[in-house]
Amino acid sequence: MTEQASFSCRYHLTLEESKEGFALATFGKKKFTRYLTPLLSVGIIIWGFYLGWQGIGQVYIILGFSFLLLQLLMRFVILPKLFSRQYERYQYGQVEQGIDLYQDSAVLIAADRQHRFAYSDVVRLIKGKISYVIELKDKTVIILSKSAIEATGQQDVFESAFRKH
Repeated sequence: MTEQASFSCRYHLTLEESKEGFALATFGKKKFTRYLTPLLSVGIIIWGFYLGWQGIGQVYIILGFSFLLLQLLMRFVILPKLFSRQYERYQYGQVEQGIDLYQDSAVLIAADRQHRFAYSDVVRLIKGKISYVIELKDKTVIILSKSAIEATGQQDVFESAFRKH
């Protein structure tokens, strides 16, 4: 006897959905954690001004500005460019992906391969503006298209499946 899926969705991830999912997975959902390192750099700059422009304060100011510049370049220029290149190179947008939810587990489908995981393996479900991110205990991150899930009309079923565990 085969088990019937309570929720089933197939989709193609767009570049914007992938970028948002990647940002949610790496930088976190909370604004504080997203801007923690730039705030530390600003703190180093302020400490340098407190110590004075002459002497060691100048070193702290230059160091703080260098850290801040590198962080901004990485976050807003280099990482998005690398991510876009990988997305286009491996043609993630052309691969049909999907998720099927059953009573005790979920099945991910990508490139005709299936991966089953239990709901108890889910650490958190992050709801972004255009994508969902599921993080598993083994640090696997799954990015899902929010518009495709909403198009099924069963968004509540999807969200409640990951909230109850």
